[in-house]
Amino acid sequence: MGELCFVGLGLRDERDLSLRALETLRGCHRVFLEEYTSRSTPGTVERLEALLGRPVELLDRAAVEAETPILSALAAQEKVALVVVGEPFAATTHVSLRLAAQDHGHRWRVLHNASILTAGPSLAGLSLYKFGRTCSLPTPHENYRPRSPYEVLAQNTRAGSHSLVLLDLDPGASRYLSAPEALRLLASLEAEWHEGVLFPGRRVVALVRVGSDDPQVVVGPWEEVSRADLGPPLHALILPGEPLHFIEEDALSRWPRAPPGPPVGGALP
Repeated sequence: MGELCFVGLGLRDERDLSLRALETLRGCHRVFLEEYTSRSTPGTVERLEALLGRPVELLDRAAVEAETPILSALAAQEKVALVVVGEPFAATTHVSLRLAAQDHGHRWRVLHNASILTAGPSLAGLSLYKFGRTCSLPTPHENYRPRSPYEVLAQNTRAGSHSLVLLDLDPGASRYLSAPEALRLLASLEAEWHEGVLFPGRRVVALVRVGSDDPQVVVGPWEEVSRADLGPPLHALILPGEPLHFIEEDALSRWPRAPPGPPVGGALP
């Protein structure tokens, strides 16, 4: 039986790997990388291959969820790795893969890394203890316009909890939901369901390219942020719960207000 190593890439690229992770990957017979839950910077796969001296096989969402490529590799090789952008077990898909590997008699281990789930709130200066449920905001299309993310935000708002909103991405199509686009979408949901997620002047926090060499945190009324030009992805949002602790207030006050300009999406720099 083989061993499946789940390796967190961190927030950006191969430079965020720990020394222990690199040592582990160099000892693996096959290395896979998936980028559907987040996205590394362009060239990461090629640079990682150079560091490891072996191919890195890119898997899309369907291949990871099917589990077959990795389970087949485990049946033939002693040690296989799956590299995940961010923290390996932040997505339930990877936990499901871990359980499937165990069901087939394989061992597993994990090498953790940074995630937007903790890095974003920490960078902004907001207490992790005050966050409610995290939600993912999908891009609506045709008849797909789920209400559940809005309901999560409404519950958190009523409880006075902070809300982290992860934004939809489609790396294959180079399509990434920006923070301004997400706020305009939430405004349309608010106009339909009226549960107080967005109200005039509500302060929001845009997290922009966290973990990169040029991260930005932009704070201001949602109306301003929804019209801002925040540059390339990846973006996320925080809707702070009120009232804030005085240290949180001080931390947010030191970030800039939203710069003027049209909202943009785009590809990673």
